[in-house]
Amino acid sequence: MIKRIQEIPVSASSYPFTSAPRYLDFEQYGYEEKEYYMDGTANVYQSVGNAGAVEVKHQDVSYRNRLIIRTPKEPGKASGNVVVEIINPTSFMEIERMWILGYEKFMRDGDIYVGITSKPNTIAKMVEFDRERYGCLSWPNPRGDEPFPFTMEETRKKGLLPDLDIHYETGLFWDMLTDLAWMLRGEGEENPIRSFDHRYIYLTGWSQSACYLFRYVNSFAYRDEVKRDKRVFDGYLAGGGVRNLIVPVNQYEAVMDYDFRLKRIEHVEEPYISVQTESENGQWDAFRTKRGDSDYPHFLYREYEVTGASHDTMFSYVNYYGNDEDLKRIDHLPAYVGKHEEGNDYPSQFLFAGAFRNLFRWVREGAGPNSCERIPVDEFGKNRKDVFGNTRGGLRTCLLNYPTGRYHAASAIEPGQSFLDPEAAEDPLFGYQEAFSPSFLKELYGSLENYERLCREDTKEQISKGFLCREDGEALVRMAVALAKKRGLL
Repeated sequence: MIKRIQEIPVSASSYPFTSAPRYLDFEQYGYEEKEYYMDGTANVYQSVGNAGAVEVKHQDVSYRNRLIIRTPKEPGKASGNVVVEIINPTSFMEIERMWILGYEKFMRDGDIYVGITSKPNTIAKMVEFDRERYGCLSWPNPRGDEPFPFTMEETRKKGLLPDLDIHYETGLFWDMLTDLAWMLRGEGEENPIRSFDHRYIYLTGWSQSACYLFRYVNSFAYRDEVKRDKRVFDGYLAGGGVRNLIVPVNQYEAVMDYDFRLKRIEHVEEPYISVQTESENGQWDAFRTKRGDSDYPHFLYREYEVTGASHDTMFSYVNYYGNDEDLKRIDHLPAYVGKHEEGNDYPSQFLFAGAFRNLFRWVREGAGPNSCERIPVDEFGKNRKDVFGNTRGGLRTCLLNYPTGRYHAASAIEPGQSFLDPEAAEDPLFGYQEAFSPSFLKELYGSLENYERLCREDTKEQISKGFLCREDGEALVRMAVALAKKRGLL
């Protein structure tokens, strides 16, 4: 139960962690950002069996969490779409990846963005950033100092993230999320978006947060205590889900052997779109847990596999933050650490914008979007390549249908640079790109003018299929042509 929503004042010396107006021109878009404390109580659940059923373990644990909300300045410009992001916690820093991939579409269309802290392991960095602002955040462990029923060595052997701590309880999140959805739907004084059109509530998340989304749909969204005879969320968009990671119901179940079906969606009555990149489509059990697209009433599902993009890209992980002095101060500025000259910069943001628009139309108009060809993989889950060395199939743009270089989904790194595996010599999450030679580009396309013509024709086709927003078509073509010119095509 949410007991209080309290706006946190903003000043020149105290502002939200990774505040978007510091990176983007909010005046240009006519948007504003506000941050809130969310105080309430939540239950902690435990599994009944291992296939997703849950029951209450601890009741009414008090907490304080935070929300970040971005809206049009003028309520009349709101679209009615409210996107709730489960903010990604994997790097021990709040990464609003779905905001980064979608902000251009959200702000041009009047969509509202709500980000919720999803795991208390990120609070330490927020406190380091601003102790006065974030020192009051609290996710207490109702079991006190009760030790975990496993060792940290066991968690390492299972490949789990090193973010367990008996001083907090991650399992408080499920009720926080449900209660947030119901609050955002309501007209009560506590709802900070009550003056805006807020008819449609969507849930989204990236990577580990997509796995949170899987768990929420599989274990919570259809419980009678949660639904209240209505849908909690109107639709779902999962980005970059790592399918071998099953989020435990509470952290004491971290090493539990859950049923493999919890690695995917088994039942969903609201439109659900999964968008994977080349880093995840075949790795981490993804090729073993694929689901076919469906319009069946109890399984409304689409899966898009974005060819060319890696899990992290220059746009989505590095460039957005620029040279942020605050992130440097707390030693957490995202960077590309691969040995290659250019990190992967495939513009997956355009395809995510199209996916969000397809989801919104599916929910609001009832017509499912087009299906997309999947990426073919071998028996080990490795992507199959075309004659240019790029991956075949998948959701494509002119950058791959008329390539000027190769896109790779992994990069060579120095040992010790991967937070997932300190001994790794390769980063499977952040790829790189390499250019074709000018002579090869001339042989392929003849001239820059002809290349631009081909890109425009291809982009028009992708727009007609609904995979790209019309508003992004010109920007994509300009990007492709500028890249071809940079690589020597005249």
